[in-house]
Amino acid sequence: MTLTPRIARVAFSAALALLGLGAAIIGWGYGVTQDNGQVGAGFLPVALGVIMALLAGADAVIALLQRERRPADEPGSLAAEVDAAAIDHVEESPDIDALGRSQRQRNRMLAIVAAMLLGALLLVPVLGLLLSLGVLMLAVAIVVERRPILSSVIITVVVVGVFHLVFGVLLRVPMPTGMIGLI
Repeated sequence: MTLTPRIARVAFSAALALLGLGAAIIGWGYGVTQDNGQVGAGFLPVALGVIMALLAGADAVIALLQRERRPADEPGSLAAEVDAAAIDHVEESPDIDALGRSQRQRNRMLAIVAAMLLGALLLVPVLGLLLSLGVLMLAVAIVVERRPILSSVIITVVVVGVFHLVFGVLLRVPMPTGMIGLI
């Protein structure tokens, strides 16, 4: 039996699923919650282990259910020639990514995001952690990624709300509220 990419993917995903289950079982031994209802030491290993097992298991099932290569994908077919032409085009301009950005543009975007992150960290004592990260997310979406303003605002509000719900309300993690003291 030869080791095909499909078999390798299934085996690797199954191994990751077992590793996730192992992490969840070991984490359960540490205790998911404490006596006073707070999060215990085993909460994170259990949560991440279960997520890892579910995602890896789903990937293994998807890989098993996928059909083998079609004859259209065989060398010499039209589909194979189109793929080869696309690969040749990428090899001609390795500087351009899938979104059409050059290495220089990506470097500039990274510098802008790093500067924005520094600004957000400086805003934490004034606005608080969640609002500062919300401002950072909104700025990156609008300025760097050039996303529409309305959708960026909606997504930012939802994400900040979910973070507040999970960390502030459910897990009761104390977060800096800043001088404004909102959230």
